[in-house]
Amino acid sequence: MSELRRPWFTLTKTGSVLPPALEIAVGLLGLVVQVLTLASDRETPGTTVIVMVVAVALIAQGVADLVWWGRDGRREAVRQG
Repeated sequence: MSELRRPWFTLTKTGSVLPPALEIAVGLLGLVVQVLTLASDRETPGTTVIVMVVAVALIAQGVADLVWWGRDGRREAVRQG
């Protein structure tokens, strides 16, 4: 695996699809909840902005993992040894 040096933003070590998919799902859920909170007419707490930033970061991380492992057959190369 020495030839597959992952960049710093790629967290999965095996090329599995489930962790990035979960990151994307949790990020989307958090983002939807926070947008709905902002859309309500009530006063929103300051943590709403922080949660939105974390949600976007989770989505970006999941997409980066999926894209990086999907290039040049990297996922298959790791699985084969």
